[in-house]
Amino acid sequence: MRTRLVVVAAFLALAAVPAWIAWHTGLVPGPTRASAETAGVLTTSSAAVTPLVWPKDPLSLAAGDDKVYWEQRSPDGAVTGLWYYDVTSGSVERLLSRQSLGRSSGLPVAAGDIVAWTSWAGRRGAGASTVQAYDGLSSRRWQVASTGSTPAATAGIVVWTEPGASARGGDTIHGVDSLTDEEWAVDAGGRVRALAASGRRLAWITAGKTGGVWSGSLGSAARHRLAARGAAVAVDRDRIVWVTPAGRHSSAVVSWDRSSQRATVLCRPAGASSALTLDGRYAAWVTTPSAGGPQVWVYDFGLGKAYRVSTAAGRQESPVIVAGSVYWAGDRTGHWELYSRSLQR
Repeated sequence: MRTRLVVVAAFLALAAVPAWIAWHTGLVPGPTRASAETAGVLTTSSAAVTPLVWPKDPLSLAAGDDKVYWEQRSPDGAVTGLWYYDVTSGSVERLLSRQSLGRSSGLPVAAGDIVAWTSWAGRRGAGASTVQAYDGLSSRRWQVASTGSTPAATAGIVVWTEPGASARGGDTIHGVDSLTDEEWAVDAGGRVRALAASGRRLAWITAGKTGGVWSGSLGSAARHRLAARGAAVAVDRDRIVWVTPAGRHSSAVVSWDRSSQRATVLCRPAGASSALTLDGRYAAWVTTPSAGGPQVWVYDFGLGKAYRVSTAAGRQESPVIVAGSVYWAGDRTGHWELYSRSLQR
């Protein structure tokens, strides 16, 4: 009897080893490495949309329902305003002037008609920051929070992080409904490095000993640790997707499905991955190989495949998905431009 118990215990221990490794590395068994060989999945090619005047390194793009937003700069790096490209009409317009933006972070976020950003009262990046927002439908511009950073926007709700505001000295995630002014607060369990939101659902990455990829929701104290490490995270109605380091020169894109309550490795790009975005059927991110510039990749959940959006020379940065197309910043011509590629088959 004792021998049988020992054998059973040993079997259970061996079965638990992969789960332990998956938990502490942020990885679970999944499909094979993403490859540029799958680029033939789409027949459409990339096309330049409009010039982007930025400093040496690009700033972040943001996406609403039918617009791509960016903070425009002059050639010498000075802010000239917040601009957008309307994917329906093809027009390029300035939404806010430099004076309206203030000393912004250069990293706007958007959802629907709402755009939000971090701003400083003094020199850019110095001292306490505020969270500002603009509603393109009502032309309302307002201060969302007098102290905060790392904003996200979703379905009329602006979400942000208040550093060191929790009882244990970690960050607190706040959210406010732009129509009803209803406000929520969630203890992040640490220092937030990345934040994403979809409706009242949240996903974030914390740093330090308790770091990892977490999920939760506005109005609920419960939070769940999905993985021990993460470099970028995104969330929508159906899933949470995150990027985690996977070795010296590789990473893994992992998806946690709400219906199955399971995590799966979508692909393992060769290089460090960042700038993750998610929109229903597609996820997009930037992978920087050990040799070469950053490249934008897309994962199609319907096909179960990952592919590069373009094999053209130059750097590719900051992908967003709008109305069935992926948009990104590229410098293949020697200066930054907005490019697009249809994701429709």
